[in-house]
Amino acid sequence: MPFSHLHSRLLPLYTTYATVIKPLVAEIEARFEQFPTPILNEIRAYNDHVARCYVKINDTRFVEEQVNKAKSHIDRIVFDCYKYLNVALHELIVEKFAQRTKYIDIGTISNGEFNRIYKNSLQVITEIKEQAKHLEFHSDKEEIIVSYQQVHSEYRKLYRFILDNEMNIRWAVARFYKRKALNIVLWLLAAIISGIIGSMITPFPDWFRSLF
Repeated sequence: MPFSHLHSRLLPLYTTYATVIKPLVAEIEARFEQFPTPILNEIRAYNDHVARCYVKINDTRFVEEQVNKAKSHIDRIVFDCYKYLNVALHELIVEKFAQRTKYIDIGTISNGEFNRIYKNSLQVITEIKEQAKHLEFHSDKEEIIVSYQQVHSEYRKLYRFILDNEMNIRWAVARFYKRKALNIVLWLLAAIISGIIGSMITPFPDWFRSLF
């Protein structure tokens, strides 16, 4: 196979690697400071098939098989990156936010507007995720990847939305703990006052009996 033809076959793979995979890998490393081993193995397998093309450049059939296998690994890398990010972002955004706000009524944030948008975003994400899982059994890789890419995009928008409302969220959390602290103080005051009154009332029967 001529080098020019091999180059034209590999160029889309290199383009996907440079414009899609590298940014996803950078996001994984930046957000979570780790690199999943399965994705690393797929990258290594991809490069292995590309290298084989140059070893037997004159065997057209062999080279074509290696290019197809390399493309399969590229698709798998993209899919795995999105799937990993979606799971990790769910933990980072949804579960962490739920833990942070489990004691407060998020309906009080921004007069209920935050809660409305937040729940709508979760509903959109859930629907796309269900569609993506369904496609895994009935569609080609490209269509599946597009669905998981949409999920990733929605998670990022939700994350940005939460960050944009960080001050309002902090105020809501602070108001909750202020009310809780106030309730504790009031309870302590009530207990102290009750104790004082009780100590004043208790001696009266003995004092009263001493008069007779």
